Amino acid sequence: MKKLLISLVIFIIIIALAVIGAIWYVSPSQKLDLAYEEVPLMDRAMSMVRRLSTELMLSETDINNFGKQALAQAPRYGSGIVVTGAKFQLAGDRLIADLNIRVKDRIPAALKLTYRLEWRNPDLTAVIEEARMRDITLPIRYFGNVVIPIGEELPEVLVVRNIRIHNGSLVVEFQKPRLEDLSGLLP
Repeated sequence: MKKLLISLVIFIIIIALAVIGAIWYVSPSQKLDLAYEEVPLMDRAMSMVRRLSTELMLSETDINNFGKQALAQAPRYGSGIVVTGAKFQLAGDRLIADLNIRVKDRIPAALKLTYRLEWRNPDLTAVIEEARMRDITLPIRYFGNVVIPIGEELPEVLVVRNIRIHNGSLVVEFQKPRLEDLSGLLP
């Protein structure tokens, strides 16, 4: 009986250590938040029109602010998961999101999500391609796309033709508007 009790105590200690180790392993290594600054997209679009350009450059900081704004407006991510912090960066032709989450309002964890950016009128959409929790690859079916609503902030006459990542910036290419469309925008 004494051997069984000792074995049970050792088993409980091993399980407790495994749980503590797992929580430590998935815990965030970066302190992130959802604070963002408004991006003056309309002002930039009007400046672009005045320069007679068809390209609008959005910096990595702009994309970070748009992503944080979208998450701050809807921080709940599925059942029992709340996003508590985020950082978005452009890497090659992908968008990388480092997220701090809280599972069941108790367990803090860090995720790294990789997205492909697409323009789906009227919004920029980040389509999930890979999800990782440290070195563990997670099934992407548990993660959704992120919609970054920039189209509603642009003048209606500007129609997006294409987007691309170039030199650490997101370049939004517009179709050339007709002169009649532009006359209503310019003072």
